[in-house]
Amino acid sequence: MLRIQQQASLSVLLKESVPLKQIHVDARLRSFAADVTLTQVFQNDESVPIEAVYCYVSELDLLHCDEKPTIRFVIPTTIAPRYSPAERGIASPGGTQANYVQSAPYTIKFDCQVDKLDQHVACISSPSHPIMVDFNDEDFFLVTLSKQDTQLDRDIIIDIELSKTRTNTIVAIEKSALMVSFMPNEEDCQRGSNNAMNEFLFVIDCSGSMNDDNKIGLARKAMLLFLKGLPVKCHFNIIRFGSNFLPLFGDQVTREYNEMNTSQAEALIQGMEADLGGTELLEPLRWLKKNHPPVGCVRQVFLLTDGEVSNVDQVINLCHEMASSTRIFSFGLGHSASTL
Repeated sequence: MLRIQQQASLSVLLKESVPLKQIHVDARLRSFAADVTLTQVFQNDESVPIEAVYCYVSELDLLHCDEKPTIRFVIPTTIAPRYSPAERGIASPGGTQANYVQSAPYTIKFDCQVDKLDQHVACISSPSHPIMVDFNDEDFFLVTLSKQDTQLDRDIIIDIELSKTRTNTIVAIEKSALMVSFMPNEEDCQRGSNNAMNEFLFVIDCSGSMNDDNKIGLARKAMLLFLKGLPVKCHFNIIRFGSNFLPLFGDQVTREYNEMNTSQAEALIQGMEADLGGTELLEPLRWLKKNHPPVGCVRQVFLLTDGEVSNVDQVINLCHEMASSTRIFSFGLGHSASTL
C-alpha cells in the first residue's frame, strides 16, 4: 500500500503531479526472514514537502525445484488490471482513472544481501532477470542486477538453492516471536499419506487474459506434469473457469486416477484454450464447498491463474470456510500475476 500526502497544515494552490524518477531496493535475506528497504526518488515541483508511506509484508516461499530445496524472494514491480464480476470487465482499483502502460520512464536499482547461513547456500539465480553475485564478503552474498537501466516490466525473483546437507533452521526475531523452518523427508511424507484417501482438484483459469504471454500454454505444461505425478488410487478432477466453470467429470466431484480417466484428462489439457471470458473464481469454489469431501478424505485444490480478480475478500472468506477440510495452493502465471 502506498499513500502520498502533503503536510496537512499547509495550503497549496498548485496541485502538480509527482513523477517517479528512480527506485532503489536494498534487501537482506536471513534464512526465511527478509529485511527490505525501498527507496524511491520523486520529482516534487511544489514548494512544500510531500510524505510517502509504504505498508507491505514480504514473504519468502520455499520451493522444490528438481528436488532441490529453494527459497524464493520476490519484489513485485508490476500491477495487473483486475477483472470485476459485477462490471464484467477490467476495472482500475479504487475507482481511479489510471491508464495501464507496458513501460515507464523510470528504472530500478536492486541490491540484495543473502546471508551465507554457515555455507548452506548452494546456488543463487534469478528466473526473471540477469544478475551478478559478489562472493567477497565473509557474511553474505551481494546480489545485483546485471543491467543498469532495468525497466519495471516484471517482478524481480531471486531463487536461493539450499545445500542438501543443511540442518533444520530456527530463527528468533525480536524478543516475542520465534520462527521455525523444517523440511520433512520423503519417508515422513509417505507415512503420512499411506492411510489417507486423497482428492486432487485442479482449478484452471481459462479466461481471456490467459492468452497474454502464453499463460494458457504454461497452464497446459503444468497440468501435464501434475497429472503424471498423481499417486496411485487417488481421485481427481479438472475444473476450467472463466465467466462460468466446467468440470471435466460433471457427474461426479472426482473420479479414480486410472488409465481411462487419465486419457480423458490429457485430451482436455491438450485442447485447453483461454476462451471462457472473464475471471470469476467464486463460483467454482462455491461448487467445491457445496460438494464437500467424504469423511476421512484429504482434499487438495490447486489453482492455476494469472489472478486479476477484484472480489478478493469474498474469495478469501470462502477459502477460510473450507479450511477444515480443504488445502488450497495457488500458482501465479505470467510476469504480472497478482496475489489472487
